[in-house]
Amino acid sequence: LRAKIEDMEADTAAHKADYANKFPDNAGAHNSIFRGKNLGSTPDYANITDGSFKDMYIGDYWTINGVNWRIAAFNYYRNTGDTNVSGNHVVIVPDTSLYSHVMNDTNTTEGGYTGSKMYTEGLEEAKTIINNAFPGHVVIFRRSLCNAVANGEASGGAWVDSTVDLMNEVMVYGSIINGHSTYGLHNIGAEKSQLPLFALNPQSINTRYNYWLRDIASASDFAFVFSTGVANRYGASTSVAVRPAFLIS
Repeated sequence: LRAKIEDMEADTAAHKADYANKFPDNAGAHNSIFRGKNLGSTPDYANITDGSFKDMYIGDYWTINGVNWRIAAFNYYRNTGDTNVSGNHVVIVPDTSLYSHVMNDTNTTEGGYTGSKMYTEGLEEAKTIINNAFPGHVVIFRRSLCNAVANGEASGGAWVDSTVDLMNEVMVYGSIINGHSTYGLHNIGAEKSQLPLFALNPQSINTRYNYWLRDIASASDFAFVFSTGVANRYGASTSVAVRPAFLIS
């Protein structure tokens, strides 16, 4: 009996080693697995900074101050930006709305996303909430965002410092749906692929509440995710949930 147990233990160890070789601790491997485990309330920043992301997978989350902060991607922004994003990082998206806010006081998209009231004022509360949850670990990086609209289409953009911002349609759905742009990058920027959280577990998109996206959809509308799961657009003066994305390291 003891010999059989020893054989089973040896076989198990061999399988574990084989599994470890197939799924190493790096961004590529960990981006491919949805797990959804509660990781407690304190991120293991050492295993983020070194790029191993050990015991972290897509869909895992930390519960801090009553919010589930969900892992959406590993190193999504690596080697992007007019100033290179070179460090290892985790993209986080909250499960729930942080609060609701308008994009603008009137139904206009003039000035693009960076000219909106949401961008200039409406994200300040989110930044406070997020920095309180992850003090000293929210990454400042360079992101290309829309700053002009012509004939109801995003017509200009610029690289800006970013910490907390709304997602775009590509990040959520994997494609442009309601966004309109004279040149694709003005709505999309460097975020040109779907976040693994939404690709591996599409129900993560559908929250049963409406939340804003940053894409220009017309002269009066921004894109948003409807509570029913439908990709939609709303007049900018409508108060809709804020569900932003940000990086920690």
